This record gives sequence, structure tokens and C-alpha cells, in this order.
Amino acid sequence: ENHPEVASILNKLGNLHCEQGNLDAALKAYEKGLEVERAVLEEDHPNISVTLTNIAHIYRHQGRHQSALSIFNQTLTIQYRSLGASHPKIAVTLGHMGQVYYRVE
Repeated sequence: ENHPEVASILNKLGNLHCEQGNLDAALKAYEKGLEVERAVLEEDHPNISVTLTNIAHIYRHQGRHQSALSIFNQTLTIQYRSLGASHPKIAVTLGHMGQVYYRVE
């Protein structure tokens, strides 16, 4: 069912899988949660940026650096639009991107 609470539960399930080290299951839960969020929330809703960040972290841990950077860029776009350029979460996302670039070098 497409409802914001379903997306929230899927993200929490993804977090649980991630904590247990099951990155593939976490990614599937996050991706399904993102699908639900995009169906029921505005395109720049902050919850979407949270889910995208979770997906990017999975990609980073899997060594899929370019995919992680692409997702972090999507996150930044949403954060700039929904939170404003001076919001601290933007600095956090840029820091995550820096960590990915550091590993690529």
C-alpha cells in the first residue's frame, strides 16, 4: 500500500537489516520505501532525502562509489530545495560525499 507510514516502516526495516549486516536486504527495503515515498510525498520532501542517504550509504559500503555519489547528489538537490542552502544537513551530506571521494582516490 502507498502510504507514508508504509515508507517509514520500510526504512526502519532497512535500518534493522543494515545493523545486522544484511546490506542487500537493507537496500531492497530502502528502495521499496523510496518508491512509496515518491508515490505519496512531494518530490522535495525531506523524508525522501533521508531514504536516498540510506541508499547511498549502502552503495558506499558495497564499494559502489559512483552510485553513492549520484544518490548523494540527488539528496543535496532535495535538501537545498526543502531546507535551504545554510541548513546543517547539507554540510553532513557534503561530508559523506567527501568520504566517498577519499575512498575513490
